[in-house]
Amino acid sequence: MGVGDWAAFTAAFISGANIVVTTVLTRSRDRISWSRESLSDTLVTLLEASWRSSDAARERHDLGPSPADPALATRLEDTMEAGFGELRASLTRLRLFASERVGAAGVDLLISHRELRDAPLADQPARLDAVSAARRRLIHAARRDLNTD
Repeated sequence: MGVGDWAAFTAAFISGANIVVTTVLTRSRDRISWSRESLSDTLVTLLEASWRSSDAARERHDLGPSPADPALATRLEDTMEAGFGELRASLTRLRLFASERVGAAGVDLLISHRELRDAPLADQPARLDAVSAARRRLIHAARRDLNTD
């Protein structure tokens, strides 16, 4: 094999290696991008459910123990329960895409919502504060995972 043959072989080998490396890196970048987008979408869904449930709990608390409109009170309680269900479903997705730290913060948020849901009306303001604090911890942990903090 002459020098020209070796040069052609080396060029072909380098070209092939470049294609393989580029393909691997592109797939890795695409996978990371998809994972980040999925995590972001899941966080938005989870947080929207959390705020919807908290808002309903706050409105329900404001109606008092004997609401003038019992149907409204029932709708608000149903909204709280639906938000809790959405939060639980989103948490399942979150744990697939996020770090353990974010998953744990999501579980804490779910527990805070359960305590809010199950609390007597008089205790709900304190439980709402606990939900807000848990939501802030989740956002902080998620921002660290997404490198936006």
